[in-house]
Amino acid sequence: MALSIIKTHGSLNDIFVIDGAPTDHFAEAEVARAVELLCDRRRGLGADGVYFVADNGDGSAQAYFYNPDGSPSLLCGNGMRGAGRLLLDRYQAESVVLHTGPYSFTVRAAETNSHGVRQVSVELPPVNFTPSEPIVADVESPFVDQVLPAYHASRHVSALAVPNSHLITVLDDAYNEAELVATGSRVANTPSSFPVGANVSFVLPTSDTEVFIRTFERGAGLTPSCGSGVAASRAVLSRLGRVDPEQPVVVRNPGGVARSWMQTSGEQWQPILEGNATKVYSAELDPATLLGEGPIVYEGTAFLDEVNAFAALNSDNLKVLQEAGIEMTMKGPAAT
Repeated sequence: MALSIIKTHGSLNDIFVIDGAPTDHFAEAEVARAVELLCDRRRGLGADGVYFVADNGDGSAQAYFYNPDGSPSLLCGNGMRGAGRLLLDRYQAESVVLHTGPYSFTVRAAETNSHGVRQVSVELPPVNFTPSEPIVADVESPFVDQVLPAYHASRHVSALAVPNSHLITVLDDAYNEAELVATGSRVANTPSSFPVGANVSFVLPTSDTEVFIRTFERGAGLTPSCGSGVAASRAVLSRLGRVDPEQPVVVRNPGGVARSWMQTSGEQWQPILEGNATKVYSAELDPATLLGEGPIVYEGTAFLDEVNAFAALNSDNLKVLQEAGIEMTMKGPAAT
């Protein structure tokens, strides 16, 4: 059975969406190896992760996400935008639901923006500042806006799950990318202090309703954007009293521009992430090729209109960041 894949991206966080469950195509022990080769940017096709999507036939689907190193993860918010958009197209629907483990994610069609870029919104699970699996070892939850030497000598950090684990630092000075990489690497390499691992985000407010966010992702390192990192950062901004939970905040990063806010119900905060869901190309592969050594040769069909529309949008975004004096790379070293 051929692999039917579509490369998508949300804020340049590029994710392959594959029809079917992982075990529809591979033995369980083969999945990580196949994903790692597919995502390899030299030997494979190159991406920040893979969503396998098994359609339930009723406007909902089971979704399974894997990081580029082959490790499974509960969520990729930006990837969910692409996976959800494809399901919206299939059913010509205004909303669809994707299930991942114990969680359900509603993806809704949003307005196409002035650049002609297709957008969707994703309703993520409620943020949790007291997760059952501690993000930081040997400390009391909630762990909010505190200094932790194992994380950084002087930066304050907050821990929460969305449902992925996140460590968020809100900056009051300039963004330093080398400092983020060093901090993210330290977290990845200190399981005694961070037993379940965590994505690390630095957040730089640039106005009352606009922020710059950069994330060092567990298993991937620096990526152009991290959707769940955006949601976690947005929640921390409100937890620290910097912005009302229901106020939409414009989020800029190297990969694009999005919006995020909280739906509130009592003490519960449910993050909403809205942004582009762009198709890049489609292709079919023999699954056996992903169990070899590569390089992979393939033929694909590009969605040039969508790619070019997003390029125009992000060109404007990068100009805004440059004028703000924010220095950054598009990619960075992966976590080990």
